[in-house]
Amino acid sequence: VSKETKTKKEVVQSDYETDLSTSNFTSFSELKGKLNWPISKGKVVRKFGESLNPKLKTLTVNYGIDIRASGDMSVKCVAEGVISAVEWLPGYGTVLIISHKGNYRTVYGHLSEVFVKEGDKIKTGGVIAKIGESVEGNILHFEVWSGRQNVNPEIWLRK
Repeated sequence: VSKETKTKKEVVQSDYETDLSTSNFTSFSELKGKLNWPISKGKVVRKFGESLNPKLKTLTVNYGIDIRASGDMSVKCVAEGVISAVEWLPGYGTVLIISHKGNYRTVYGHLSEVFVKEGDKIKTGGVIAKIGESVEGNILHFEVWSGRQNVNPEIWLRK
């Protein structure tokens, strides 16, 4: 499958060569409810899961959350890890995937400038990119995956 035809799910579920089992990183599972938000200020405009478009009467599924930001804000890594992929995907623009200890991944979409590359180790709070524009404005798409299953990112983020 070429990069142009891969879906986001295929990219996230790819078997990366990133083995973090022996790293000094904190296990991601210990961070539930404690993660800082990936941008300093924003509003969740699309929640995780299924939603019905009232105008079009269509059901859509969001595998993460969409956060509206003001301007081209910096995007920060929510937990230490290794950059697994930086790819362009239809509907998400430039996407960055970070692997974390304990077989977790975070996904950041609709990025403009990316400041890291595959294989880089990144610390919690490290600036990884800037938010780009989507059809809806400056939106950051953010996901959390446990193994091959997407989970609601809001339960992982600090209230």
